Amino acid sequence: MELIPVSCRIPQLLKRIGKNQQWLADKTGLSKQRVSDIVHLRMNNISIQRAAIIAYYLNCTIDDLFVWELRQQSS
Repeated sequence: MELIPVSCRIPQLLKRIGKNQQWLADKTGLSKQRVSDIVHLRMNNISIQRAAIIAYYLNCTIDDLFVWELRQQSS
């Protein structure tokens, strides 16, 4: 089984604090395109360190960044 992000909550978390993706990119040192890729789930995975930095600036936990689904791996 594996845990897969099925949607990203970053836009809602940014809205809650009145910020945008460019602000998050500037704070985290990521490019705006990289932040967009994360938001639209275009990255295969995100490092725990990167997720922790994003969560820090959004004042949430890493788990709060995404809606997660547990899927059984096909064999």
